[in-house]
Amino acid sequence: MAFSSHVRGLRARLYNAAANPPKLLYVFFLIVFLELEESVQRAPTIRILENAVCQQHYRTHPISHGIEESMCKTAQIQSKLAHVRGILSFFDALPVILLGSFFGSLADRKGRRLPFALAACGIICQMAWIYFTAYMWDRIPIEVVWVSSAFRLIGGGPNLAIALCLTIASDLSTDDTRSKYFYRVFTASLVTDLVGPPIAYTTLKSSLWLPYLVCGISLLCTFPVLLKMPETLASNVRQHADIEGPVERTGITAYLQFLKDWRILVGVATVFLAQFRNNTIEILLPYTSIRFGLELGETAMLLSVVSAVNIVVFLILLPAATTFLQENIGLSSHLVNMYVARTSSAMLTIGAAILAAAPNVGIVVFALIVYATGFGVRLSILAVLTACVSSTKETARLYTLVATTDAVAHMIASPSLQWVWGRALHIGGRWVVLPFLVLMVSSLLIVHVPKILRLSGHFFPRLYNVMSLDSA
Repeated sequence: MAFSSHVRGLRARLYNAAANPPKLLYVFFLIVFLELEESVQRAPTIRILENAVCQQHYRTHPISHGIEESMCKTAQIQSKLAHVRGILSFFDALPVILLGSFFGSLADRKGRRLPFALAACGIICQMAWIYFTAYMWDRIPIEVVWVSSAFRLIGGGPNLAIALCLTIASDLSTDDTRSKYFYRVFTASLVTDLVGPPIAYTTLKSSLWLPYLVCGISLLCTFPVLLKMPETLASNVRQHADIEGPVERTGITAYLQFLKDWRILVGVATVFLAQFRNNTIEILLPYTSIRFGLELGETAMLLSVVSAVNIVVFLILLPAATTFLQENIGLSSHLVNMYVARTSSAMLTIGAAILAAAPNVGIVVFALIVYATGFGVRLSILAVLTACVSSTKETARLYTLVATTDAVAHMIASPSLQWVWGRALHIGGRWVVLPFLVLMVSSLLIVHVPKILRLSGHFFPRLYNVMSLDSA
């Protein structure tokens, strides 16, 4: 009798949990579906663009037999591919820069779900255009793929979608728990990145279009989640945001107000430099493919190493270290995040140096393990910046500012690194590691920026007072 009562109670709790799941669980699902698309399409996109460039090249330089992937690794083809990808990255960043403030204000006025849905629609349209352009390589120039960036005007693209997920997580957290919530959300992203490359590798062996089908289905799965998910922006905050003036809502004024705070300005500069780590990962796939004779599908498996290490770091090491430093040592959450940012930056620098010197794939894997432990720098800085804003209604705008900064950094870093990569291919020899030397320098700069962020309040107290008066 007691056992059956226990079973009924357990069943009731499970039913209640299924009917009313924790709000953070919705964020996990959104991140998983969004990151699955981003993770799976990375290598296939490079491959279909490489195939298009390669086919067009050999159409003007005919050969007597079929074209294998290994024949597409020449310096001329890879330099053209780097040029196409670099300009595409530049155009991809423009919609976030142009409309980031609008979508941030929209999230503060109408809630978080609508902007995310728009972003998902835009990403699906962009994927379809990229595949269409690469498929029609014999009829249209590959440069037409740049038009795909226009679809990011619908919602701002994946950067803003991820920023909205972090905004929702911030809505559900406090100052003391925010970094831990970010780590958990980011862990969901990393688990997805762990399984994404094997899916890309498996589907890419079957056909070039199958990975894109997986990506499209993954993004479509976000819409049922959005329909079921309760709004996390309080109704009173939305009502207050609705009565603000149009310039304050959508113009650049709100972002300039943020940058008057020296802490936010320095933090945003750190986010700018941290973006280089992602852009250098873009070089990793073609670099290892050319340097060590691997297929692009095989090189994508290296990204699973980064994800596996980051799962351990964000799920276990960083939360445990944060709890220990706060509860046992007595450090504030601000100081803990500063230490995490500096340590992470140092690991990025060391990992980049080992990548540049790696003589074989085994050392590359070891370098990626070291390098991956440094990915906590951005979330740590983001947790510090969140504590600098005055109210929850400004959170989405702050995160949109960060996403816009990411876009500006991506717009600068990606074409620059692709150009460096193209020049390195022309020079040849050991100079192919040049992009990783650039990453090492940028990571070294980040090591010192969090120290400035920590001490800026002591160095510029008068400036803070003046800005506070101006804001009033």
